[in-house]
Amino acid sequence: MVDYSYEKQQLKKLRTFIYITIALIFLMIFVFISIFLLYFSMSGILDVVYFPPKLAIFSFVISILFSVLAIKNLFGKILLVLNIFLMLFMIFYGP
Repeated sequence: MVDYSYEKQQLKKLRTFIYITIALIFLMIFVFISIFLLYFSMSGILDVVYFPPKLAIFSFVISILFSVLAIKNLFGKILLVLNIFLMLFMIFYGP
């Protein structure tokens, strides 16, 4: 009889690590686009007519999705809060 509980635990940790990594990648994309929008202010984050705000909102949504998937971990919670505060900052300060 083989005990698979250790392997299942490691797979859960690996899955959480992958979720956090993907959320962090898309958060960094969102940060770089937000910096671009702040320094070259021709449009705000909610002007979806232009390509950079569309890409920023898309990366924000994907980052939120993967942060929610990793909510059981502390880093997932931190990423979720960071995403929300960064988007609120870009909505109120960006334009």
